[in-house]
Amino acid sequence: MPIIGFHIRFISAVKKSLPKGRIDVNSTPSIVSVNKTQIGFKEKEDALDIGFNFVTKYEPDLGEIKIEGNVMYVGSKMKETLNSWKKEKKLAPEVDVEVKNFIFRKCLTIGINLSENMNMPPPLMFPTVVLNKKEKNESDMRYIG
Repeated sequence: MPIIGFHIRFISAVKKSLPKGRIDVNSTPSIVSVNKTQIGFKEKEDALDIGFNFVTKYEPDLGEIKIEGNVMYVGSKMKETLNSWKKEKKLAPEVDVEVKNFIFRKCLTIGINLSENMNMPPPLMFPTVVLNKKEKNESDMRYIG
């Protein structure tokens, strides 16, 4: 995996009102900067410092979790990614998928803990166990999710 580091600069969680009725939860990662940097102690190696915002919104206007940070990326697509960012403010497609999936995993994990402590729904649905009724009133459990 070319992602070699993850750093959080800012976390904010706001609960504006109590949930009533249907709640829509949407999480969105955004890349905000890409810069070439050097890493290492004795031998320096080029890397990309990719800045991101990750926002989970609770609608209708119930609250928000916002995480800002950086991902360090080292890989064969660094030059292509840096050029693409400078021209179009986009990452190379392969890097974009890898970085955003990494950001989703890290930030949703953090968001689960924050939402629980603030008595808000989690930012992703967990599997649930339900009771199935078999013939002759025998019970069985299965997972939905």
